[in-house]
Amino acid sequence: MKKITTIILFNILFLTPLRLRAETVDLNKFIDLVKQHSKNLLLAEKEKDIAKANKKQAISTALPKIAATANYTRNLTSYYMYADFGKLGAMLGGAPGQVAKFKVKRDNEYSANIALQQTLFSPSVGSAIKAANQYQKLTDYSYTAIKEAILAGAKKMFYQALLLKKFWQVSRAAEKNAKDNYDNIKLKYENGVVSEFETLQAKVRWKDAIPKTAEAKRNYELALNNMKNWAGISVADSLNLNGAFDNYPVLPKKLPFAEILKNRPDYNAMLWEQKLRKTNLGAKKSSYFPTLTGTAVYAYSAQSDYFKLDQQNNLYFAGLNLSFPIYTGGYRRSEVQKAKIEVEKSKVRIDQAKENIYNEISNIYLRLAEAHERIASGKATLQAAQKAFTIAESTAKSGLATQLQLKDARVGYDMAQMNYYSAIFDYLAAYFDWQRATGRE
Repeated sequence: MKKITTIILFNILFLTPLRLRAETVDLNKFIDLVKQHSKNLLLAEKEKDIAKANKKQAISTALPKIAATANYTRNLTSYYMYADFGKLGAMLGGAPGQVAKFKVKRDNEYSANIALQQTLFSPSVGSAIKAANQYQKLTDYSYTAIKEAILAGAKKMFYQALLLKKFWQVSRAAEKNAKDNYDNIKLKYENGVVSEFETLQAKVRWKDAIPKTAEAKRNYELALNNMKNWAGISVADSLNLNGAFDNYPVLPKKLPFAEILKNRPDYNAMLWEQKLRKTNLGAKKSSYFPTLTGTAVYAYSAQSDYFKLDQQNNLYFAGLNLSFPIYTGGYRRSEVQKAKIEVEKSKVRIDQAKENIYNEISNIYLRLAEAHERIASGKATLQAAQKAFTIAESTAKSGLATQLQLKDARVGYDMAQMNYYSAIFDYLAAYFDWQRATGRE
């Protein structure tokens, strides 16, 4: 029985063909997978969680604090209190100046207390809560900026792989065409219709196309592996792309710069950073103000020479504590000065960001317009190259065109296809950058 089980397991593991999962994705599905598996997005989400925790921590400084303690002490030696009653001792029958001795502690002592502490006045508490809210806004905008950049990159990655797939298909078609032409020329040579030189030309053209096809396939598969890594798909699984270059968005209109700044999450994050720096400056200045804290305490104590609660005390008391900083050796002044410098630096960074965003928008729009023009001219070139290749192919079959002319026509047709698809990809890449740069992702 054991031998039969072993044979069955062997057949299952080694003789059954391994079936890998095939994943077919379009652009929308790929974007969804990236949202689920992007490590950079996950890290950005953790920053949002930290901001929420900081907000809770800041609010906690304004809430009351309650603490409870309990103690037990075993006294291994006796503890006494001495009292000199002076003349009163003689009047009570003792010797003049005699010192009286009293045992004040028992073998077992028990104590417990619960304290309530509330900050009544402290400018730093309000600053901390305000700063926490501002930091959460900052991280929300930063997360949005990171997310938009990742999604724009994912879109470009998808269409780059699609472009490399097109290149592979063009190379594969060129190789097949060269092989068919060589077979045809070889047959004519064997029948004595064409020369050996023409046959060798056809063979060279076919052999030359083989490594180009292999290289195009390798580039495409490398792009697919990158996509799998970004989308959380196993490298062992096959990935099929469902997309085309036939449709692309129209050339967008230019937008007012103020509207672009309003929609840019990274720019808004910098504005909130500036607010945060100003709040920090106010917090540093508040270190010159006093802090008022209220306290309410309940204390219980008991002691006994036995393990029981005797000689009990219950105490209730409340108090106020006013802390007023006087001199810290210039530390507070230096902290205020550093906070002012950070506010000034944030202003400079915002001005610098405005210039960079303006230049970025201008450059992207130039790329858009240039790629849009290339698409129009590339389409016309492709149609002409396709017609020229069709004519060259038919005339070569009839012997009216040389193999060199056929090769030139095929190269022109292949280059026209690659240039056309490259123009569409460049336009789409610029368009996705435009969406991100204008805050319309």
